[in-house]
Amino acid sequence: MQRCSIKTSRFGVLEVEESRIIHFPEGLLGFPEQRRYIILEHKPDSPFCWLQSMDSPDLAFVMASPLLIKEDYLESLPEKEKPFFHSESEDDIAVFSLVTIPQGDVEKMTINLTGPLVIDVGAKTGKQVILSESGYDHRHPFLEQP
Repeated sequence: MQRCSIKTSRFGVLEVEESRIIHFPEGLLGFPEQRRYIILEHKPDSPFCWLQSMDSPDLAFVMASPLLIKEDYLESLPEKEKPFFHSESEDDIAVFSLVTIPQGDVEKMTINLTGPLVIDVGAKTGKQVILSESGYDHRHPFLEQP
């Protein structure tokens, strides 16, 4: 198996099997040149994971499933936006949303429900989809508000 290594600012040196790399042909919004990423576990049983760029060692995003916030996230999408989330096998698709955690203020953490990352697990490809008609917010509160 082919392996490569990357020295990251958050995780140190990572030895990665090439087969774990997910290709985003269009990059992510604001990062069009960053096209190769791996997903790293945050902690066991954590709702969070990391999307670490293989092209830029200092670039990593916190992610979580939007289904943790809105159980009907995929069902409530407008019909024209649903095709992005389907493949031959539903198990081949993973959906994540980027999480923003303001420094020193975890209570104000938000999740981007407008721009989810849709990953074809089998093909190891991904796309950030912009749900312009969903009614979702790109800064939806992650934690329940009192």
